[in-house]
Amino acid sequence: MTPSLRVVNITSPAMAPHIVHFCLSAVLTAYMVWTAVEVYFSQTKTNRPSTPAHYAASPVLAILLAPIAMTQYSKAKYLSKMRSQGCLPAPVYPHSDPILGLDWLRVSLKAMKNHVLLEHWQSTFKRVGNTFWVKAVGKWVLMTNDPENLKAILASSFDDWVIDGPRLNAVLPMLGPHAIFSANGALWQDARATMRPSFVRNQIADLACFQKHVNRLLDKIPKDGQRVELQELLYRMTMDSATEFMFGHSTNTLTNPTAEAVEFFKMFDYVNARSANRARLGVMGFLDRDRKFNEGIRFVHRFVDEYVEKVQAEKRSPERSYVFLNEMFDSGRDPQYIRSQLLALILAGRDTTASILSSLLWILARRPDIVQALRTEIDGLGDAEVTWEALKQMKYLNMVMKEALRLFPPVSSLSRSAARDTVLPVGGGPDGKSPIFVPKGNAVRWSVFALQRREDIFGPDADEFRPERWNELRVSWEYIPFSGGPRVCIGQQFALTQMGYFLVRLFQTFDTIEARDDLPMQQEMMISLKLANDLWVGLKRA
Repeated sequence: MTPSLRVVNITSPAMAPHIVHFCLSAVLTAYMVWTAVEVYFSQTKTNRPSTPAHYAASPVLAILLAPIAMTQYSKAKYLSKMRSQGCLPAPVYPHSDPILGLDWLRVSLKAMKNHVLLEHWQSTFKRVGNTFWVKAVGKWVLMTNDPENLKAILASSFDDWVIDGPRLNAVLPMLGPHAIFSANGALWQDARATMRPSFVRNQIADLACFQKHVNRLLDKIPKDGQRVELQELLYRMTMDSATEFMFGHSTNTLTNPTAEAVEFFKMFDYVNARSANRARLGVMGFLDRDRKFNEGIRFVHRFVDEYVEKVQAEKRSPERSYVFLNEMFDSGRDPQYIRSQLLALILAGRDTTASILSSLLWILARRPDIVQALRTEIDGLGDAEVTWEALKQMKYLNMVMKEALRLFPPVSSLSRSAARDTVLPVGGGPDGKSPIFVPKGNAVRWSVFALQRREDIFGPDADEFRPERWNELRVSWEYIPFSGGPRVCIGQQFALTQMGYFLVRLFQTFDTIEARDDLPMQQEMMISLKLANDLWVGLKRA
């Protein structure tokens, strides 16, 4: 257990704090041992005379002192290691319950219920510091949104950190241990190497498959400005395109879905939402009992397994476009491994793209100035085909997408666990500039949402949607919507291409987009973000 560090000062000329804690632990342990001896002799030697020392031995008190002794020993051990590494303590969240940290859980659950958890974390970072310890249901977690620390976790000290804790709990039930998002070490390297050929340039630049599903969505939108809920359509579109890319067969949820495809769409969402809730409950996740959750996982697995069997039995057509599943068969993988990677890519390819497009269109429905600037650039294409190369050259479009990913990163928070005792470069000491010691097993969580809204990095208007800031802004680890380092999102360019293509086709088809409600934007935190109030808009034909 990582101790509270608020009063520690390892530069003091007085006795080193770790020695003080060790001595306290030793004294308390000695009392417990002595009490045990006194109790033993009092029960085995009935004629032994009682002494004042005998009456001071209290088994009840010894039991109560045991956790205190353990805490003091943990503090001594932690502070000794911290001192040997030349580190200083980080701030600690001002708990009203420093034992279990149930106050943090209570406030977080309330914020999550009100769809303001991201804003709550952002304000907490501003109030407590960019790096601080928090007690989360009995376990110490280091919260950080410092770019230097994230660079260390994701890149320079990559081998010191593993996927574990909340993130693993969120994806493991559905994806299994071999999926690219849940695996570590050699298992992860193998999964990434298997998937990398699917995201080479010729696959990313082939827009034929995605074009079909974009056109189907556009056909669903009323052309006269009537009210339409666009978020649901976006999730259906990305599900249809993702399954066609993966399986060679689309779920066709936008057009003529089977009953099984509709149920898969619903269950996929349900399992994701419940998984995220269980992960946030941490060690108390067992309280979230739900038979439908397990039934949903079985249905999702069965649905994908049936597609795998179907494609495996088919004879390949040389005229058919690329199918990810065929690559997996060629690699000689077993069906369970294939299912894990398919679900991982559906989760990434479907949810994240639909999430960021929903958030961006919510903004555009309230910012006609940005829509006009976008349409001016899009009109410059004329009758030319919308290609990957053309999208790369559209400066304002790319600035709009960058700004959307800055303010509304689909995967808004991530975590890692220390695989060994390690050090992060900043966050300790009075000025927050000293390194921090993180013991093996401790989790570190960061908020991409809070990081990418830091006013000291992005300016006093960091919470505003202003694409023009990217004319001059140069960032590195301050901007990580696709994560970074060896585990950077393998489908980053794939997602950006789909996002850009959809926006171009939307504003080639429609002249305006307007909000059809006056509700504030609220983000629901599942594994990726989703608009809690949906996306009610009206569009008029160009």
